[in-house]
Amino acid sequence: MIEEFFKTEKTVIDEELEDYFAKLNRDEKDILLKDFTSQLEKFILNPKAKRIHPVLLIASFTGILNPMYLEDQINQIRKVSLAVELLHSGHLIHDDLIDDDNTRRGKPTFHIQLKTDINKVFKGINITNKDKLIELYGRDMSILGGTQGYLFGLNILKSSKFPDNLKLLAINEYTRAMDYLMKGQIIEEYMDYHKMTMSLEQYLNIAELQRASLFEKSTKIGAILAKGNLHYQIKPLSEAMLRIGQAYAIRDDILDIKDDIKRRKKKIIYILAIQNSDEVQSKTLNEIFNKESLSNNDVKLIEEIFAETNAIIIAEHFSKNLINQAITFLKDIYPDLNKKQKIFFNEFSDYIYMREF
Repeated sequence: MIEEFFKTEKTVIDEELEDYFAKLNRDEKDILLKDFTSQLEKFILNPKAKRIHPVLLIASFTGILNPMYLEDQINQIRKVSLAVELLHSGHLIHDDLIDDDNTRRGKPTFHIQLKTDINKVFKGINITNKDKLIELYGRDMSILGGTQGYLFGLNILKSSKFPDNLKLLAINEYTRAMDYLMKGQIIEEYMDYHKMTMSLEQYLNIAELQRASLFEKSTKIGAILAKGNLHYQIKPLSEAMLRIGQAYAIRDDILDIKDDIKRRKKKIIYILAIQNSDEVQSKTLNEIFNKESLSNNDVKLIEEIFAETNAIIIAEHFSKNLINQAITFLKDIYPDLNKKQKIFFNEFSDYIYMREF
C-alpha cells in the first residue's frame, strides 16, 4: 500500500513543482533571476527525488481531516506540501556544499551544476584566476540558492488559502524546522572541525535536529492544517515521527558506512565501535581516522573492527527499538487516523527500517 501511496503522491507533487516553477518564471521580470530560478528548478526536479516530506504532510492532513471535506481541500494541501520539499531542497544544497559532494540522486550537486554552467560561459576566455572564480561562483550562488529554497517554502505557506490562525501555527512549525536544521549543521561542523568524537546522546540530538525534525514538522504542519487535536492526535504523531526520523538517520549511516569511513566521518557505527572496542582496536580507529587520506587497507581494517565490535548489529537493534517506540506512539492517536493513512504510517515505520537505498 505504501508504495502505491508514494507513487501516486510523488507524481502529483512533481507536477505541482513544475507548475510552481512555471509560475515563478512567468511572474519574474528580471532575466538574471529567471536564469537562477531555472537552475534551482533543474536541481529540485530530479526524477529520483523521493518527496518523502511532502508525502508525510499530505498523509497526516488526509489522515486527520473528515473525509467528506477531502475533495474540496486535497488540491490545496498538495500545493502547500511543496513548502517542506523546498525547505528540504534548500538544506540539501547547503549540506552538499559543506560536504563538498559532487553528486546527489545521480546528478551533479547544485554547486557543481553551477560551476559547470559558468565554466561553459568562461570557455575560451582568458581570465585571471579562472578556476578560483568558478569555485567561488559555485559556492556563493549555492549559499543563496539554498536560502532561496527556504524562502520559497515560507512564501507558499503564507500565500495558502487556509485560515490565518492555522497558517500562523504552520509557519511557526516551518521556521522551527529551519532553526533545527541549521543548529544541527552548526553542531556537526563544529565537532568535525574541532576533531571531537560525538557521544551517542550527541549523535541522536544531531539526528533529531537534521533528519527527524523535518519528518516531524512536515507531519505536524499537515495535522495542524487539518485541525487535529493538539494533545491526542498531533503530539503522539509528532513523537512517532521524531523516532522514525532518528531511525532513518541511523539506517542512512549503515547504508553509507563505506563512504563515511573514506571521508573519516565519525557517525553512529564509529561511536558504537569505540564504546565496544578494546585498547588496541580503539587506538587503531583513532589513528586511521586522523590520517589525511585512507588506503583500501585502512578501510578494510576499519570495517573489520566495526564487525568485531558488533557496531552495525547494535546500530540496527537501536534503529529497530526506535521504530517500536514510534509504533507505540501511533497507537496512542485518538481519534485514530483514517484507515488508509493509519496503514500508511505503520507501513512507513517498517519502510524506514527495512530500506536498502
